[in-house]
Amino acid sequence: MKKRDIRRTVFFSLLFGAYVGMTFFLFHEQCMLYENSYSSDNVAYISEIQGMSSGGEISYPVMFWIAELFCFFMTPNNALAVTLTCLNGLTFCVLIYWLDRLLNRGEEKCPDGWVSLLTFSLLVVSMLFPFHYIGRYRSLEEGFLIRYLGTFSPNPFHNATYLAARPFAVVTFFLAVELLQTYEQKDAWLRKETVLFSAMLLLTTLTKPSFTLILAGTCGVIMLWRLFRSRFKGMKAFWQFGIAFLPTFIVMIYQYFGMFTGEVYGSENGIVWSFLTAWRDKTGNVPRAILLATAFPLSVLLFQRKKGLKAPLFRFAWQLFGTALFTMVFLTEKGYRAGHMNFAWGYMYGLFFLFVTGAVVLVRETVRRGQPVWQLLTQWLLFGVHLVCGADYLCVLLRGGFYY
Repeated sequence: MKKRDIRRTVFFSLLFGAYVGMTFFLFHEQCMLYENSYSSDNVAYISEIQGMSSGGEISYPVMFWIAELFCFFMTPNNALAVTLTCLNGLTFCVLIYWLDRLLNRGEEKCPDGWVSLLTFSLLVVSMLFPFHYIGRYRSLEEGFLIRYLGTFSPNPFHNATYLAARPFAVVTFFLAVELLQTYEQKDAWLRKETVLFSAMLLLTTLTKPSFTLILAGTCGVIMLWRLFRSRFKGMKAFWQFGIAFLPTFIVMIYQYFGMFTGEVYGSENGIVWSFLTAWRDKTGNVPRAILLATAFPLSVLLFQRKKGLKAPLFRFAWQLFGTALFTMVFLTEKGYRAGHMNFAWGYMYGLFFLFVTGAVVLVRETVRRGQPVWQLLTQWLLFGVHLVCGADYLCVLLRGGFYY
């Protein structure tokens, strides 16, 4: 092995080990279910792992199946912590694979270590919040400093199912971008890329369906637009790709009737049209919240609006985010879930892929020096501020602080 490869491997191992170590500590403490610290959504999940009802229907079982296997060797609490660590660590691995494929396979390659450092950073970045919050934490009784609530983060470390589904969502996202570029040119009912996409989309849905909702909606609109624009000449290609969504649609119908019909806790379930009903309960200024969550990708869009939107990856991420934003603005749940704001999980997936693709565009422009230095520095500065805020937010959670 060359010295350069050894250095890259060592640097990757250090960053990967640090990330897995931090997140394992956090997940382990969250799964211990302390009364006044390390808050998370894990109480219901640990009950499900043990075969006890958590009070509501949960029809996305992959994380629970994996945790149940670990239960043969450890307690349910530890089993969930290990499951989350493994799946979240898998996100690091699949993300670095795709970033390396995008940034180091052409003539213009990144300096050594950039891809590993970028992967680590993308899994830490968060929403922006006032700078004087950094390094400070107050309990709920002492005048809590709100960082996350209403603004939301691409890395919500308190939600187990979001993190568990993300490695599958990453693969699904990148495969979707590739297939949307090629499905009209390749006349085949059975392609290995389409089969893999279908399998990964199904796996994502069975782990947490939030990403599937926005991805299927985005792909569906794009494919229908192309079909109408071609005056239905691409009907065969439409179905050749569309059939990949069929297993997932069947599962989602089952999930919908299991979770959003009937009554739970004496209140009617369902999804209804509304306008900012749930979001306005979490923040008094929705446009400001969107700006604080998307400052970096917005800067990339502003400075590279012509070249950036021509890149299929970056363009699709913004289309995906548009779908997620639509669901956040116009849909809400009824009944006891009304205050849960579950459409925010799709929105946070949209944020995550905006950061990933925005970073890819920015690294490429930096390597080729395709923009004025002040524009590149502005974009990197905003990314750095998101990273500092993300590191502070993660430190709050690691100390047992409340995730709001």
